Amino acid sequence: MNQFLLNDSSLESQFRSVFLFGRNVATYKFALSKTLLQLSQKEVGFLTLEDLSPYYVEHMLQHVRSGKRQITSTSSKFIQACHLYDAEQISWGDFIDVTQKVGFNNVLDAFHNIPNQTLDNAFFEKDVKGNKPGIVLTDDLFRLSESPEFENMYEEVEGRWNLVETAWQEQNPNLHVNFDVDKEELFCLRPVTAQNYMNSHNRVSLTPVRKPLNGYQKGKCFYCFDSISIESSKENTCDVDHFIPLSIQFSSTRDLDLNGVWNLVLSCHDCNRGDSNGKFTRLPIKQLLLRLNKRNEYLIDSNHPLKESIIRKTGNTKAARSKFLETIFDYAKSIRPAEWKPKTIHDRGF
Repeated sequence: MNQFLLNDSSLESQFRSVFLFGRNVATYKFALSKTLLQLSQKEVGFLTLEDLSPYYVEHMLQHVRSGKRQITSTSSKFIQACHLYDAEQISWGDFIDVTQKVGFNNVLDAFHNIPNQTLDNAFFEKDVKGNKPGIVLTDDLFRLSESPEFENMYEEVEGRWNLVETAWQEQNPNLHVNFDVDKEELFCLRPVTAQNYMNSHNRVSLTPVRKPLNGYQKGKCFYCFDSISIESSKENTCDVDHFIPLSIQFSSTRDLDLNGVWNLVLSCHDCNRGDSNGKFTRLPIKQLLLRLNKRNEYLIDSNHPLKESIIRKTGNTKAARSKFLETIFDYAKSIRPAEWKPKTIHDRGF
């Protein structure tokens, strides 16, 4: 994980590292991430836990209502309160009271912790005023809101949240994540059993593919590092590209699994289909394979469920995964020359 912040300790990368790589035993960190992004657009400094709670529970309720698990433990007073409020069995006041008492347990203290280190910059600090506990939003959070990459982060958190809660809900470490080309979404298939053999809901939708992948590329085109957007109909809305072109599969008798997450990247329009130098169905130069390997290692450092799918397909060790990519690449090169590269490289990559 340290590689993600190596030579790039920008506020954007630090905030992304929280929801991409932070330890997850509950989804509270995702709710707090979205709350902070929301509050960064407002001129606020100190917020009591009572002030913070309505924003926080709004995001939790949206996911609790999906029916998917939000915590790995068997019980949680806060999650129980979410269900009771949603069922109109407790009042809003009682719900906020429970949230203040137990809804922020651990998440405020652990928010800035990532594997093996604590972030250099804090986006909030705990404080107490007039005997009321709360947080103070820092200048770093407000500076983050001015970043051109800020507009993507809200949906990046959502995409990561969708993946984690589905992995917990299915309680299956062997979920295989697939890519639906037409819908541009990730999905998985439940293992077929005698109980669900006739069930038409064996396919589980996970999330639109742009949402989770963008954070691992730090909001940059995979090839040229230009800024991209995951919002629809923007001038720089990204494309979902197969690093090794999908058409290679049509020329092969082997199952290359080119729709696997390990082979999916986000690209700007110019790189993917620009008139003068678009990649289209061309195979990139081998130097870019190293970048794909680096991006895949980011995914593997982030638990559930993309990690498991990539490891299952490409190997249990870094050496095995690197060898897998080289083998597939060399096979593709035997069908099509590896000669494409972006015409321009922007300053900061990922």
